[in-house]
Amino acid sequence: MREMLIQDDVKLVESKLKSFETNTGCELLVVVANASDPYPGASWRFGVATSFFLSFLFSHYLDFHHSYLWPLSFFTLILFMTWLGHFSWAKRMALSKWEIERECAEKAVEYFHTLGTSQVSHKVTAMIMVSTLEKRIQVLVDDELKEKISQTDLNELVDLMKGHFKKGNMGLGLVHSIQSLEDKILKSFNGKVSDVPPSELKDSIQFITI
Repeated sequence: MREMLIQDDVKLVESKLKSFETNTGCELLVVVANASDPYPGASWRFGVATSFFLSFLFSHYLDFHHSYLWPLSFFTLILFMTWLGHFSWAKRMALSKWEIERECAEKAVEYFHTLGTSQVSHKVTAMIMVSTLEKRIQVLVDDELKEKISQTDLNELVDLMKGHFKKGNMGLGLVHSIQSLEDKILKSFNGKVSDVPPSELKDSIQFITI
């Protein structure tokens, strides 16, 4: 996972992360995950669907002289295509939009609480999560920040990151989104949210592989 960002980008993001926390008094968790779920069903869906399609295609060009060859070849094809379905590019083809949205949202909430709010005492916390398989970005904030930071503001951060990510600038996208969040917080709260030193979470990107 770490290879997705060059070392200079990691240092740049983590430096920005530290300055954000110092300037705002908030804890910020940055998570980069390879996926929000293993999606075992997606591999099977890919395997069965592609096997049916290929079998239908082959039936126009191949003759099975023995009756047992058809089910045997179909079963073998399903096994092979299901194995192929474990690769990210194939698994992504078998995922539905609602499935992606559900799993990404659930995993973001899980990480926000297990890695974020449950680890700090003053509860002024925000999180940026990038899930690379689904190409989804989640930005969550706690109740205190929600009083002044709207969902529209958070969606603007997601759009900002998407623009950079599409150009291959993941590090720059994270840095600019962190700066934008900092600006929104300072403007909305007229300065720091809390005077408690925000040093309870690691000032580093959390790379997670599922």
